[in-house]
Amino acid sequence: MLTSRFVLVLLPIALYILWLGVHVVTRSIPNRFTVTTVFSLVVLVYFLLVVGTGIFWVATQELPIFEWHYLPGYLLLTVTLIHVVLHWRNMVALLKRSAPKALMESDHGHFRPGIRLAGYCLLAAVIGTVIFYIGVRHGSSHITIDSGDVSRDPSNKSIISPVFVDAGGVRTTLAEYYHKISSYPRVVLRGLTVSARNEPYKEYPGRPAVALPPVKSEGGGSILDAYRSWVTGRAHSDAGELTLERLSQLLYHTLGVSKTAQYRGLTYAFRTAPSAGALYPVNIYVLASHVRGLEPGLYYYNSEKSALFLIQSESLLSVRLQNLSGSPELLTDAPATVIFTTTFGRTAFKYYERSYRFVAMEVGHAAYNLGLSAASFGLRAPMIGRFDDQALNTMLNINPSTEAGFLIMPIGSARTSSPEPVFQRAPISTSSESFTDLIHIGTSISLVGMMGKLPRHPLRPESGPKDIILPGAVQGKPLLEAINLRRSVRKYNSASMPLQELSALCAAAAGNSKDLIFNDPLLLVAAPLTLFVVVRDVQGVKPGVYRYLPAYHALQLLKEGDFSKQCEKASVKQEFIGNADVVFIMSAKWQDILFPDGDRGYRYACMRAGLMGEGIYLQGTSLGLGVCAAGAFKDADIASILGLNIGEEIPLYEIAAGK
Repeated sequence: MLTSRFVLVLLPIALYILWLGVHVVTRSIPNRFTVTTVFSLVVLVYFLLVVGTGIFWVATQELPIFEWHYLPGYLLLTVTLIHVVLHWRNMVALLKRSAPKALMESDHGHFRPGIRLAGYCLLAAVIGTVIFYIGVRHGSSHITIDSGDVSRDPSNKSIISPVFVDAGGVRTTLAEYYHKISSYPRVVLRGLTVSARNEPYKEYPGRPAVALPPVKSEGGGSILDAYRSWVTGRAHSDAGELTLERLSQLLYHTLGVSKTAQYRGLTYAFRTAPSAGALYPVNIYVLASHVRGLEPGLYYYNSEKSALFLIQSESLLSVRLQNLSGSPELLTDAPATVIFTTTFGRTAFKYYERSYRFVAMEVGHAAYNLGLSAASFGLRAPMIGRFDDQALNTMLNINPSTEAGFLIMPIGSARTSSPEPVFQRAPISTSSESFTDLIHIGTSISLVGMMGKLPRHPLRPESGPKDIILPGAVQGKPLLEAINLRRSVRKYNSASMPLQELSALCAAAAGNSKDLIFNDPLLLVAAPLTLFVVVRDVQGVKPGVYRYLPAYHALQLLKEGDFSKQCEKASVKQEFIGNADVVFIMSAKWQDILFPDGDRGYRYACMRAGLMGEGIYLQGTSLGLGVCAAGAFKDADIASILGLNIGEEIPLYEIAAGK
């Protein structure tokens, strides 16, 4: 798809070259004036393309047509430079005619030697600055990996040690190094990328397809009730109750196509979970064991066709999945298990190294939808983040260089977690072609075989003053309707947000009581993140930076003042951040990220950020608020606004909400 678009945007240049070629062949070469005039028309075409697509893209904020904008942008830059070269003599002549006499020699034909020298120095300084900038931003990416001989902590074999890398004499963990090199503004213009962009759906030609029953997005109860049922695991489960109709409901509300739009003959499909650039890297596989109306087997969910494609019908797949997973007890009686994978190329072609953050967060978005939808139907849906990466990829028959497993969620399990298998780091190599590949390989683990006690984070509620005790959360539209209606909204009016609505947003993101904190099984081994609330316009709340204390459902004031414009500037000047009533920012501490699974904890942290973000999305939609996430921000600037030491605690995700 990207290649065809690239061909189309090259068409004006191609026609110009063809025009010149015809004249050369026919020996009717036009004069210089005609050549430059026609070339000026080519420049004008690209100018109109860039401006037109830019205005349309900014205006609609929905259609994923960014490729149509930046490709002509690069070409506009190129043809403009050529245009300047073609008219260089005219520009110099103009400068000579308009220059003050004091700068010219007596014959008025040349600049004085000192002026020429100053001009050459200025040109050299500009070129040198560009070269230095490129060197700093895009210097050698060579790193030395010191994985060591110990992949598990000798004092506790269930704890995995991180991988250490040496980059320019600085030794750090792989996760910290990846986060640093994927932080803005370090990653700037990386050059035109024309590598193949993966299609948004996988195809299984010739494989049996099962059409899913129609879905109605009605009911589901309140979002906060479903959240509490899901997190505490109190949802009732009967392994024989899952039907094909119910499975269809769950899959649609996880990542189904909720809206389509037509533009220039193309159809754009939007899903029930958000995605950076509407690129949708997340895939869903379903291992059906006891689903009424569905033969046992491994299926791929195609949301566009609302169908399940049978990949394998092997009866022992359930046992195979148990043998490669952490918390295998959760899988033994689950009538169906959802497996999330991501196709990196759908996102990496646009967001480069930072895309790994995004794909992990988008798994979290979809998993939140699935967890709450299952809970609303009385089904448990725990999350398993520990599994043998290579074994899972092999079972799914996917190539880990382009697609890899991220999360396992058994649906309808009646059991709780028991002692887990022990894992160790998977082998790591420096031959990876990109940092995206390197971080995923570096966060992969493999099964050892012995059983051990699952290490848990020592959960400790945040201490400090509770400046604002939040009121009871207001209820809005029911869950399933909110999932179906959810969109990214970047325009807000001037109305203030009621405090009850802010209360509901915080609760849906991070819980609102101690029992939700101390019984939180979301990722089993992932520490909770810190939720910061940057308030601009909330009724009864002073503008400022607050920390949310979920165990007490309270806000703790950190800084007083309006920081909305600072957030907007730090978020690469995205206006909706500065105009929002509230900006939520999730952060994680490195000491929590790296325990107990080493660098793999970075996956968990990004997925949890996505979980929290989806809570804000759904609750905001339920209350009629506008919500939009911002993955692009200057990491150090956001950390400074929050008062974080970025060497110890890092911002991961930013979401704006407003009336």
